[in-house]
Amino acid sequence: MALEKGQSVVKEDVWIGTSCGQCYCQCGVRAHRVDGVVIRVEGNPKAAAGQGRICPKGVAGPMLLYDPYRVNYPLKRGNPKKGIGVDPQWQRISWEEAMDTIVEKLRETYKKDPRACLFQATTTQTSEIRFAVTGFMKAFGFTNYWVSGGGVHCGNGAHFMNGIMHAAWSIVPDFQHCNYVLNFGCSKGHGAGHVAVENAFQAADARARGCRTVVFDPFLSAQAAKGHEWVPIRVGTDGAAALAMINVILNELGIYDAEYIKLKTNGSYLIKPDGFYKRDPKTNKPMIWDRVEGKAKTFDDPSIVDYELLESVNVDGETCTPAFRLLKDHVKSYPPEKAEKITGVPASTLRRIAKEFAEEARIGSKIVIDGKEIPYRPVAAIFFRGAQGHVNSGWTCLSIDLLNHIVGAADTVGSSLGLGPPNSHGYPDTGKPNTVMYADDDGLMVAKGWVYDHKAYPLHEPKAPTRLDLHDMFPTSIYNCFTICSPDNEKLWQQFKIPYRPEILINFGSNSVMTNSNAEAITENYLKKFKFVFSFDIYLTEFTDAVADIVLPDCCFLERYTPAVTFPSIFSHPQGLGNWGWQIRQPVIEPMYERRDFNEIMLELAKRLGIADKYYEALNAAVPTRYGGPLNEENKLKPGEDYTWQEICDRLIRDRFGPDKGLEYAKKDGVITWPKKVDEIYWKWFLNVRVPIYFEFFPVGREKVKKIAEQFGAGDMLDWSRLKALPDWYPCPTHMYDGTEYDLYPFYWRAVMHTNSLTMQNPWLDEIAQQDPYAYTIQIHTETAKKKGLQDLDWVWLENPEGHRVKGQVRLTEGIEPQHLAIAACAGHWTPFQPIAKGKGVFFNDLVEADLAHTDPHPVHAVRGS
Repeated sequence: MALEKGQSVVKEDVWIGTSCGQCYCQCGVRAHRVDGVVIRVEGNPKAAAGQGRICPKGVAGPMLLYDPYRVNYPLKRGNPKKGIGVDPQWQRISWEEAMDTIVEKLRETYKKDPRACLFQATTTQTSEIRFAVTGFMKAFGFTNYWVSGGGVHCGNGAHFMNGIMHAAWSIVPDFQHCNYVLNFGCSKGHGAGHVAVENAFQAADARARGCRTVVFDPFLSAQAAKGHEWVPIRVGTDGAAALAMINVILNELGIYDAEYIKLKTNGSYLIKPDGFYKRDPKTNKPMIWDRVEGKAKTFDDPSIVDYELLESVNVDGETCTPAFRLLKDHVKSYPPEKAEKITGVPASTLRRIAKEFAEEARIGSKIVIDGKEIPYRPVAAIFFRGAQGHVNSGWTCLSIDLLNHIVGAADTVGSSLGLGPPNSHGYPDTGKPNTVMYADDDGLMVAKGWVYDHKAYPLHEPKAPTRLDLHDMFPTSIYNCFTICSPDNEKLWQQFKIPYRPEILINFGSNSVMTNSNAEAITENYLKKFKFVFSFDIYLTEFTDAVADIVLPDCCFLERYTPAVTFPSIFSHPQGLGNWGWQIRQPVIEPMYERRDFNEIMLELAKRLGIADKYYEALNAAVPTRYGGPLNEENKLKPGEDYTWQEICDRLIRDRFGPDKGLEYAKKDGVITWPKKVDEIYWKWFLNVRVPIYFEFFPVGREKVKKIAEQFGAGDMLDWSRLKALPDWYPCPTHMYDGTEYDLYPFYWRAVMHTNSLTMQNPWLDEIAQQDPYAYTIQIHTETAKKKGLQDLDWVWLENPEGHRVKGQVRLTEGIEPQHLAIAACAGHWTPFQPIAKGKGVFFNDLVEADLAHTDPHPVHAVRGS
């Protein structure tokens, strides 16, 4: 057929499998490229993460790829002044000048004291954080690291408790079998959170099947709107509600899974009057009481007939009590009437929901899947940022999760499941990645695969700190940032005799001026203390404008290689029945202009600095924890070699899947899949591990940390009394005000079309956000607005007791608890280099204080939202 005039010939029409990078869910996607232009991004049906479905953020990928406001060339600061509102006077420079300057600065610090460097990363490109970032840090010789907003607002309480209790980064219901979900401020299954797309369609299927969802939330969130019952609750009080329901279940109803508590927790361990385990003098193992034989034995004695859970006994002249009994008695101090005064939730509602939850747990029931008989507990209590983003974060998360464990609803069919799951037996041909959990000396579970080096708690022995965030001295903290952005940081560094000061900040995609806390405070108190800042960025941001000296044009997710994005599986791999999927990221188009991949630049920096061999060694060492088992000798990176980033990716993938299944093999579909096994998914009753319901190691760690702090004259820096063995609820700082002048509780929520501060510049996502009446406004109850003389879309100032304030428009709604204000996303950009994002939404984080008064001593992170 002849071409007509004006017609063109399509020379290329291909689909390329890769992984999305618009949030940390890392869904599998396919990009449609026609004649060198990406015209569409859609879900990859072969990928376990998403199974062919993606959210609007993934669909909007081409708008990120081709955004004319992206950073396309290296830039250097022309204005030596730094700070918010200062014109950086960016000047375009060559890559050679940029690299020469960076290497010179790094080399100076390397010789002086490499510890003076800090890596600041984003929570979206998590796969790079796990490998290239930690590898470079180890090779260079520094440990200072934070994820900005991720370390303050997201995760510390949830992640560290889920690591202890589920070996995972987060928990979700087994939507495929669950019948009753208690949801505390958690968007999982409703368009956001980990594994967002997969959980959304699993939750929809569960709802159609008859699964009931009860949502505790201060406002009518997406999950509350889709739930069967919305329970308005005062922000920051979820833990009190959970403890009251535990009290009802244990002491009023007398319901609990005795077999689970005996065999899968430390509930039977005997506790001495001083609060510590009664240990066997020969083996140092915790002891239990055999109620049949009437004597004490080590917890793992094979001769145990039955475990005592309720009665105190005399052992070696000491009155010892089973840990479960102590928990049961402890929660009696939380009657629903007391919780009603704290939470605003009627006592009758708490009793009713507790009864529904306990009865639906179906204690004693079993189910057969693939020929294996497994305990069936079709209930789940879940939580995330909404419940945990407060001063009492750690105990709040644990209190909610204990609802699961007292009825045996943890990592078995129908129950709360750790993401992934965390238990992988590996690809059939190689046995990798292998992340099977095991027990420590006290019988408690150790997570084998983790985003960080998560071992048995405490994570490490407390010691005199050498890091800027004093992380070394806190045995329960995954990461923290309260000291480095605190106005008292210099005082603390002097007090703890930190021998160096900030020199170089390496930033990978983070906008910490906006995502952490009050912008002026963090910029002046911390970021401006660095002598040199270089940043890998897609856009110029408020952070780069304020403090960056050099900005390097990074690649987006459609332009780079990453060897693994869904492993470790505890972060972004779907739970439940189905396939494992090892997804990669690959370029669907060659990087345009002068954009270069962050991973390749980190490798080049290591080579230029003469630490390439150390970098290779560090990458080799990172593989066992991140990717499930050590590299075979032939696949390890060898000293003296000049590897490319693609060769490094290839070696890792071949090692996991076999010599014929390297990077080229993975590129065919963008994913390598294999079936999950039932005993991988519902692992609790297939592994000889326990989880704590009595946290003996917290008071053990408390005494050690307190002693270190006292040595440096800082014994009163935190409320150490909260590090104890059983959970309690504590009021947030905002709960302490009398409600006269400061009479409202503001909190933020996650708008599903946006991620952190990254996506407001995307025109498609901005268009969707503008169609949502609440995405860029302040939600206020209609009656509250009426009392204040406010009408819909009025402009207001919100001010906190510390004098920080933000401006926004109010939207009146009946769907919010009257004492509260709800603000969406991390919006309110002011940089002139993101014209679509500029001026839209409300900058909530300017109301957040990052100081010791707003810090949870458990995971050591600051409060957000109250």
